[in-house]
Amino acid sequence: MRAPMASHVSRRSQGANSTPLTGRANYQVAVSSRRTSSGTVPTLKVTRLSDERVIYPFQGHADMPFFENADAAQVFAETYGWQLVDGDIAVPE
Repeated sequence: MRAPMASHVSRRSQGANSTPLTGRANYQVAVSSRRTSSGTVPTLKVTRLSDERVIYPFQGHADMPFFENADAAQVFAETYGWQLVDGDIAVPE
């Protein structure tokens, strides 16, 4: 006999019964880095949680600069990500 399958509930429907997120709590900033032959490049993804909209990366965004190590790349990406969040809060689409 098969075990019942777990049901999938999206973040959007989970948040329907809880208090709405406001300010910076409404955003997820995910940072990482990857090594290349030229150095370490930060990676960044910024998501607005209330509507699951990806704020960054967007089409036509500039390339991230190279860094000597992963720590510096990730600090840069996190700082830039929170600047994007603050800008989206000030002037939402």
